[in-house]
Amino acid sequence: MILWVGGPAGAGKTTVSQLLAQKYGLVWYSVDAHARDHEERAAAAGLHVLGSGPGDFDRRPMIIEDVQAVKTSVVVEGAFVTPAMAGVAENAVWLMPSKEEQLVRLEGRNPGGEHGGLIWGWELIRGQLEGTDAHVIVVDGQTVEETLKAVEQRFGARLEGSGS
Repeated sequence: MILWVGGPAGAGKTTVSQLLAQKYGLVWYSVDAHARDHEERAAAAGLHVLGSGPGDFDRRPMIIEDVQAVKTSVVVEGAFVTPAMAGVAENAVWLMPSKEEQLVRLEGRNPGGEHGGLIWGWELIRGQLEGTDAHVIVVDGQTVEETLKAVEQRFGARLEGSGS
């Protein structure tokens, strides 16, 4: 089983996905944490110039290969989780703060930091979700526990029998 959790920086993807993995005995896979490995693999395949930034190569085949190699149930999370990558079935969800909420969360994480590029990511993800049947959970004002509960409700039957 593969569960997909997408959304922009500051949405709570990593925290909620880690808690979900711990609670239900799933493997946690962070797309963001594998970015360098994916860049190196793309460069080795001639799809990317190493060191030139994140690139625009398709990471989906590498992510799927990584996840299939795990041979157990996985929760995959990251800002690169798109409807095109994950589909919009019952095993996918996007956590979306408003821009204002995202800025508050990012400022709390990194006071005084530059957050403009991360706001651009919010706009990109919002654009990817428009016109799809993707399941979006608006996280404004939610605690981690409330967001986790909403994700558990979304994945419902898929989680039954997976753990506690």
